[in-house]
Amino acid sequence: MESDPTEGDTIIEEISEIQLEKKVNSSKINILQIPESFKVIGIGTDAAVVQHESDSDTVYKIFVEEAEWKCEVEFSIYEQLKDCMTYATCYEKGPNFLKLSYEKGPTLYQCLEQGIVINPEVIEEVEQAREYARKQGLNPRDIHLENVIFQEGHAKIIDVAEYRKSGNDYRWEHLVEGYHLFYTLIEGRQIPTFLIETVKKLYKQEEDLVQFFSKLKDLSPF
Repeated sequence: MESDPTEGDTIIEEISEIQLEKKVNSSKINILQIPESFKVIGIGTDAAVVQHESDSDTVYKIFVEEAEWKCEVEFSIYEQLKDCMTYATCYEKGPNFLKLSYEKGPTLYQCLEQGIVINPEVIEEVEQAREYARKQGLNPRDIHLENVIFQEGHAKIIDVAEYRKSGNDYRWEHLVEGYHLFYTLIEGRQIPTFLIETVKKLYKQEEDLVQFFSKLKDLSPF
């Protein structure tokens, strides 16, 4: 069945009705108004990700007015990464939005919460994707548990917004180190959110983490 050629125009019109607000002293923007035809997928510092009821395979990343200039920057990053299957796909750029592939599956954070085993291939695929980005002249940073999707044993990276920033935040490097040092102690176990957050605070203190995971291993399954 062919899609209605006017459907895309209708969605764009509805996107123009979405009103976002940059909140002072907050890490997330505020959605002031959104048509009922959209479902909110996520809210970030500069944008909201929404999905239209007519298309379950794509999402729209809508930028708040103060950050609309980032739309062009992020689109250009996706263009450079389009030949690497580990990254999400950007199909279209509007004045204040990007149309992206909707990547189904739990985040690595949710895998820890649900006890889904994160196989080594996922870690290696992210490593290879980062190396690919470097070869394109980009700086793959801000990769963490919540922007890597687990898809049937494979990785999918869904946020490339900071790939033109300089410096290394070491977020992924620390995760990889923790994976190799401690993951066998918790593999397949459902980890409560508060424990994950505790580990995030302790990760710089390796000896404390060793003791923490040793005690966790001896506990009954969650």
